[in-house]
Amino acid sequence: MSVMATAPDASALIEARRQATLRFAVGVTAAFVLCEAQQWIPSFLGPLFTVALLANLPVRPPLKMSLGLVITMTLAAFFAYALAALFRGTPTVLFGTLALTMFLGFHAIASGRPSLPFILLLICVATIPVIVMIAPAQAEAFPKAMIRGMAVAVLMIGIVYLPWPHAPVPAPAPAPEAGPSATAPMVQALLSTAVVMPLMLVYLMLGLADALPVIITTILLVITFDVQRGRQQAMAMILGNLVGGLLGLILHTVLLVVPNLWTLGALLFVVLLGFGQRIFSGGPTAPVAVITCNSMLIILSLTIVSEGASLSVWLTRLFQFTLAGAFAVGMMSLISPRTSVQPATH
Repeated sequence: MSVMATAPDASALIEARRQATLRFAVGVTAAFVLCEAQQWIPSFLGPLFTVALLANLPVRPPLKMSLGLVITMTLAAFFAYALAALFRGTPTVLFGTLALTMFLGFHAIASGRPSLPFILLLICVATIPVIVMIAPAQAEAFPKAMIRGMAVAVLMIGIVYLPWPHAPVPAPAPAPEAGPSATAPMVQALLSTAVVMPLMLVYLMLGLADALPVIITTILLVITFDVQRGRQQAMAMILGNLVGGLLGLILHTVLLVVPNLWTLGALLFVVLLGFGQRIFSGGPTAPVAVITCNSMLIILSLTIVSEGASLSVWLTRLFQFTLAGAFAVGMMSLISPRTSVQPATH
């Protein structure tokens, strides 16, 4: 009797995961190809936001939620741009204001509030001011690119839910944390801010032009890092970041054999099927798969834009990309255990 009762549930579970995987592969591929076809720079924003939404939203977003996401991104992007433009002449005030804003965003996420709006805010606050300071002539284009990327993601998600309407499988509830060893939201927010802000300062001081992809990846790494899993997850994330970047370079090399959008779409679809299966199977490796996928999309996008760059240039950028991720995850791993609340001794 129990076997008969659980069989439909198992079948429904398999079908839900299959549809979620197909939505992921088709939606992210379509977003990437569309951005490349329109030559929107940076072209990785649309697929990156599509990954974030499909991997995190438990249901198909209704029209009201979709509009809300675009409006939230619009407000976050222009808030970050206005903040940077207002305090561009006083870098100390700008840096302090950014640090406070990021702390509040990280605190909201650590406190259990809906994370997506604050993730969008953090990405905008961490990237747009750096671009304003480094390349003010091109800075106005980045808020618009952020908004356009979110609009592409929302559009693609609405389309891929039409042929595959089954809701994704809910993630299993995390194991309850022991109260004395859990990191307080304020401490977690301080730690996350302390990891991201030095990286932003380095980019501002050195005037490095490729700040956008590296800082976005770092933000996503810090947000998805689980202090309870410790150094094992930290090493997996660092390796995932590196593997994703290498995979992006490999895909670009294969794409050079037949350089057209059809080849790009076919390559991405096959690879993203694998990522989708891993992500929607759940478990501790799912966040690592998301990080690896994001790294692949970013590096692939950058290599397509700069086809004339030499291999040494791209290896240098990949090293910088991986080093920033290793710094972020390594610092989270090293500092988190020391900031956890210790049990009282009697």
